[in-house]
Amino acid sequence: MADLNIKTNVQVADDTISMIAGIAATSTKGVAALGEGVTFKALPFIGSNSLKKGVTIEKNEKDDSIVVKVTIVIEQGADIKDTCTSIQERVKESIESMLDLNVREVIVRVAKVNDI
Repeated sequence: MADLNIKTNVQVADDTISMIAGIAATSTKGVAALGEGVTFKALPFIGSNSLKKGVTIEKNEKDDSIVVKVTIVIEQGADIKDTCTSIQERVKESIESMLDLNVREVIVRVAKVNDI
């Protein structure tokens, strides 16, 4: 049997990374909405493109890592520190496990508290 040395070069679109980050963030307890007020629960009604609006991706070509920035609306009464820490962990874990990318940092910005 021949020894196959197959090299693959798979590139993942920023939109795909943003979508995964958006789903991870909005499924975190304490998050009312993503960016402009989009929730994971509303996805079937508004479409998947809205989940990317509160997420930006910065690529670092030097060390092949990414920085993910997520903007959220937090639920009234939620613990901001715990919620943001959970988002950071979920986003990093989701992207790294699904896409095998190195997430250097996840920055969470709380835009506002949901006033119900």
